[in-house]
Amino acid sequence: MNTPGDTMPNTMVGKPSLPEKSSVSLSKQSQEFQKRILLIDQTIQQYLSTDGGEPAILYEAAHHLIKAGGKRLRSLITLLCCEAVGGDIARVLPITVAAELLQTASLIHDDIIDCDEIRRGVRTVHEKFGRDIALLAGDLLIAQAFRIIGEEGTPEMIAAMGTGGVRMAEGEAADLFMSPDHDDTFTKEHYLYMIERKTAAFMEEAAKIGAITGNATEAQKRALVEYGGCLGFAFQLRDDILDVEASQQVANKSTLSDLRLKRGNYPLVHALEVCTNKERHKCLAALTKGDYEVVLQIIEKYDAIQFTYKLAQSYVTQAKQALQDFGFQTQALLEQVADFTLVRDY
Repeated sequence: MNTPGDTMPNTMVGKPSLPEKSSVSLSKQSQEFQKRILLIDQTIQQYLSTDGGEPAILYEAAHHLIKAGGKRLRSLITLLCCEAVGGDIARVLPITVAAELLQTASLIHDDIIDCDEIRRGVRTVHEKFGRDIALLAGDLLIAQAFRIIGEEGTPEMIAAMGTGGVRMAEGEAADLFMSPDHDDTFTKEHYLYMIERKTAAFMEEAAKIGAITGNATEAQKRALVEYGGCLGFAFQLRDDILDVEASQQVANKSTLSDLRLKRGNYPLVHALEVCTNKERHKCLAALTKGDYEVVLQIIEKYDAIQFTYKLAQSYVTQAKQALQDFGFQTQALLEQVADFTLVRDY
């Protein structure tokens, strides 16, 4: 998988048009998506109805964000990649639950680190239940996910999940250490390193686990992992755009969180790399003081939102290209998921 940075395909030259704000969701795009997401949700609800223990508040906290909904994107990718190679949906559905549990655990811990208050339109777990219970709830979900994979999957799947978890922790740490006090961390190279581990790794492993479940060939597996990684980059870049410009009501989570935490996102990093040295110092100083208007003005001046969207488009193109020539049974649906990353507003 390439990480283009400043390098774009020739077909992407010129200032792109940003997508119009839309309430589109995967579950509403087609009957095929509706059917699959309904299956995933039913399987998750069945799991939640039987998952309990003491103290009960620990399980209530662990289930809090899952019950709030979500895109189920990683679970959907796992299912579609299994189907893509002719795999059995009934076999992969328990695996999608494990993917959802891992994703939720990462969100709980991420919200604690970022001190976010809203996620999926509800209070974050640490806000509702306290930091200590939230940490334990995330740990519980990770343990449950590995238990499910141990019972329903293979050693290769466990290794894939572990590898993804290691990379995610590395990405979170790289994100944590981005600071205006350390000018050298505000580079595209550092930021793309962080995305590759923090977000793309999760998408790659979701695709890989689905492919393994469906008994994919090594070539098929590599193609689907490539697809998942590119999708992860596009997804995070779209998140960065939403963080800058979306309203809290639309995004269903705390907005401007990257700037509030004095960390970077891609529009900001791009603006800092193309602006003058004087503007760079001024912007970083403003970020330190929490003067977001100055930061947003720099982002706007250098069309950083448009540039970021253009880069996300290039990753979506790469994701689709990775699927070519394999005759995947769900190729059209996987391509629609890739397109969704560019138009989603939450």
